Amino acid sequence: MTDKFNGFQDSDADFTGIPDVFFREVLPSIYDLLELKICLYVLWKAKTLGDFGLPITTASVMEDGILMRSFPADSDEQEQTVLEALTSAVRDKILVGPLKSEDAENVFFINSPRGRKAAQKHAGEFDIPNITLDLVQPNIFQLYEENIGPLTPLIADELRDAEESYPHPWISEAIQIAVNNNVRRWNYVRSILERWQKEGRDGTDRKNTQEDHRRYLKGEYGEIGHH
Repeated sequence: MTDKFNGFQDSDADFTGIPDVFFREVLPSIYDLLELKICLYVLWKAKTLGDFGLPITTASVMEDGILMRSFPADSDEQEQTVLEALTSAVRDKILVGPLKSEDAENVFFINSPRGRKAAQKHAGEFDIPNITLDLVQPNIFQLYEENIGPLTPLIADELRDAEESYPHPWISEAIQIAVNNNVRRWNYVRSILERWQKEGRDGTDRKNTQEDHRRYLKGEYGEIGHH
């Protein structure tokens, strides 16, 4: 345990949900401490990104300096230890894989419906999320709930589609524009993203968002106020 830890604070607002089944069926079967650390880390990453279908590699795990403090100091030994922990998680049916990426790196997925589906679609190319314990970027679902409103299944599907179509910084900024204009509607955010995709997002685009706002107020977007 690090000597910097001063206990949990009541004001800590950030929590990671762990599925109850993990405690009922998985935790009792894990005897290796490093495997447990890897599993908790992967679940944290999936929850933070809002994607239980994310690809996991030894390299993406080793990028996290905070996590790797508890692993062997030698990089080659670290890689082998992480790989063994991931492989043990496959044996215990917590992860699925490994599959081979185009550069022959082992790729794993969480044993969940989205994870298994992502593994089945495996084509050798993977977009590995860049997120570590000291570099946490709110996922699109968190941004929506914190700034727009409650998350519904329909909105969740639209958010996933947006995440595949637009860079995360675009979505974050578009949501902020909606907040600044006091129009907390997903369709309003989407209209900004669609304009940026068609016309670019440099310089004069800030003026375009104001034009979007005027059109919204005049009702040109019609159903925008419904989400």
